[in-house]
Amino acid sequence: MGLRFFLLPFLCINILTSVQAAEQKPSISAEAFGQLINFRSLKLSPDGNRMASLRNFKGKISLVTQSMDPADKGQWYVIDMDKGEFNWFKWLTNDRLAISVRFPDRINRVKFISTRLFALDWDKKNPINLVKTQRRPNALRHARVISQLQDNIISLLPDDPDHILLALDGDRQNYPLVYKINIHTAKRNRVVGIASHIVAWQADVKGVVRIGYGAYKTKNRIIYRETARSGWAEIAKYDAVDGDAPFDPVGFSPDPKIIYVSKIDEKGFNAIYAYNYKTKEFIEKIASQDGADVTGLVFDRQGNIASYSYMDDMPHVVHLDKLRQRIARMTDKFFPDQISEIVSQSRDKKKFIIKTSSPTNPGDYYFLDLKTNKIDWFSESYPGLDDEKLAPMMPVTYQARDGLDIPAYLSLPAHVKDQKNLPTIIMPHGGPFARDGYGFDYWVQFLTTRGYAVLQMNYRGSTGLGGKFQELGHREWGGKMLDDINDGAHWMIEQGYADPKRICIVGGSYGGYAALQTLVKEPGLYKCSVALAPVTSMITMFNNFKNFFGQRERYMPYIRDENSSLSDISPYNNIDKINVPVLLVHGTDDRRVDYKHGNMFARAMKRKKKNIRFVTLKEGDHHLSRQKHRIRFLKEMEKFLKKNL
Repeated sequence: MGLRFFLLPFLCINILTSVQAAEQKPSISAEAFGQLINFRSLKLSPDGNRMASLRNFKGKISLVTQSMDPADKGQWYVIDMDKGEFNWFKWLTNDRLAISVRFPDRINRVKFISTRLFALDWDKKNPINLVKTQRRPNALRHARVISQLQDNIISLLPDDPDHILLALDGDRQNYPLVYKINIHTAKRNRVVGIASHIVAWQADVKGVVRIGYGAYKTKNRIIYRETARSGWAEIAKYDAVDGDAPFDPVGFSPDPKIIYVSKIDEKGFNAIYAYNYKTKEFIEKIASQDGADVTGLVFDRQGNIASYSYMDDMPHVVHLDKLRQRIARMTDKFFPDQISEIVSQSRDKKKFIIKTSSPTNPGDYYFLDLKTNKIDWFSESYPGLDDEKLAPMMPVTYQARDGLDIPAYLSLPAHVKDQKNLPTIIMPHGGPFARDGYGFDYWVQFLTTRGYAVLQMNYRGSTGLGGKFQELGHREWGGKMLDDINDGAHWMIEQGYADPKRICIVGGSYGGYAALQTLVKEPGLYKCSVALAPVTSMITMFNNFKNFFGQRERYMPYIRDENSSLSDISPYNNIDKINVPVLLVHGTDDRRVDYKHGNMFARAMKRKKKNIRFVTLKEGDHHLSRQKHRIRFLKEMEKFLKKNL
C-alpha cells in the first residue's frame, strides 16, 4: 500500500490551511495552544464521496461540507449558526445531513441547555427544523409543551432513507415517545407510545425499537421485546442509589432472544456478554480485558461487534473485523508510537478517515482510499503549534495513604535538562465520574512548555478502571478522593520531581472544586490554586438538583456521607482556612456549574480580605468552548503561576 504525504487537488480548503500554517512561525504562545481545534468530527457520507466536519473559522466553529471527488474541483460549503453552537451532525443520506444545535436556555431562574435538530442538503439547500412545536392534548391545549432535548435520534432507518426515528417528550416531560420523522418535511407519526416511566429507548440495526429504560424516583428498570409486534417484558430492575444495574444492553444479536450487554465480570471490570433474556443466562463473554473496562463498541451494519476499546496506561483498540485488522497493521507500520483510529468510513468499506495522535502530536487526519491504495494527509488539529517543544507523558502509579494504588500520568518539561525539584502543577480531572488518559492535553502541554511538571491522577471514583475502583469513590466527594489528589503531591515531592515550596493545584469543574477544597483539607501543601468553573457550595449544588431529572440519583452515591455535612465539604463554608492566592475563572453562561458558585465564593473571599483574582468570562460556558475564552484563561493562568510559583 502506498503512502503519500501531499494534498490531493480537490482538498483546496486544506491546502490553504496548510500554506497558512507553513507560513506561521511555530509557536507555543497562548494563542497557539488556545486555538479551537482546526478540525473535529470528520465524517464521510455513506458513499464516501463527500465529507463533513466541524472546523475552526476565525475562532468560531462552523460546519464544513466538501466533495471528496476530484471531478468536483474542490466544491465545499460553510454552514454557520446565528444562535447556538453545533453539537453534532450525522449524514442521513449521501446528500442530506441532520444537525444538532445546542444553546443556553432558562425558565424563570433555572438555567439549562436545550437542543434543536435541523436537516439540510450538503450544499446548504432545503433547510428545515425537524421538530415542530408540540401542543398539549388536554384542557390546556393552548399551552405549548416543547422538549428541552430535540436531537435524540434513535435510528437512521437504513431501509427507509426518507425517515428517522426520534425520541421526543410527549405529554410528560422527561418521558419521551418515539416518532418517525420525514427528513424533508418534518411530518411525524408516533411509532412507540405509552410505556410507564420510560426515559430512553433503543432500536436495533433495522430500526425496530426493542429496549426501553425506565426510571421512577430511585427505581430503574429495563424492558425488552423481540419484534415490533411483541409485547414488552421487564428484564431488569434495580435501585439507582443503593443497587447496581445487573447489566446494560449495548446491542442486538441476530437471535431475538439474545442481546449484547455490558456488566462487571468476575474480576471487577466491565466486559461484554451475550445474554439470553428468556433463560436469564449470560451465555458467552465476547469482549473483556484484565485490568480495564471495555468501552467504545463499534458495530457493523449487521449488528456484529467490529471493534472495542479499553484503556490501561495507554488506549487500545481490538478489531474483530478482518478489514479493520488489516488497516490497523498498516497504521502501526507507518505511524509507530502514535495512537491511530478509524474515525469514519464509507458504507462499502473502501474509504476511511484515519486520525493519528500522541501526547506530542495534537492530531493529524488522513484520507485512506482502498480502491487506489493511497493514504493522503489533509489536516492537522493545531496548525502553527510548535510540536517540537511538547513533553512526553509517562504513566506512573503511587500509593494513597490507605495503600490504594492510584494510576497517574506525569509530564515533565522537555526543554529542562535537570528534571528534578521543579515547579509543579497537580491537575485532578473533572467529573468526578471520568478519567484522564494518555494523549495530547492542551492545558498540560501549555504548562510543560512554561517549565512546570504536571501530575494528573485518576483518584478513586474515576471511571474505566473497574467497578470496584469506581465504587471506592462513593461517599468520598470531599474525603478520600481529595486525599488521593494530595497524596499525588506528596509523591512528587518524595520522588524529587517537585520543589515542595513551588506546588500549585489546577483543575476545572470537580477538579476546580478539588483545587479549592484540598486547600482546606491540607493547609500548607500548595502555594496557590487555579479553579475553572468550580463547585464551591455543596448546598447550592444540592438545591439545584431538584431542577434536573436524575441528577440527585447520579451524584448521591458519591456525596452522601454520614460523617460530614455539606458545609464541611464546601469551599464556600471554609474560606477562613484558605490562605494562599487563588485564581478563579467562571463563565456567565455556565449551565453545568452555575456562575453564582464562582461569584459568591469570590465575593466572600474579598470580604475576608483573602488573596483572590476572579475572572468573569462573559457568555462563557463550562467547557471554554469559545476561542477567546480559552486564550484568556491560559494567559491568566500563566501570569498567575509566574507570580506565585
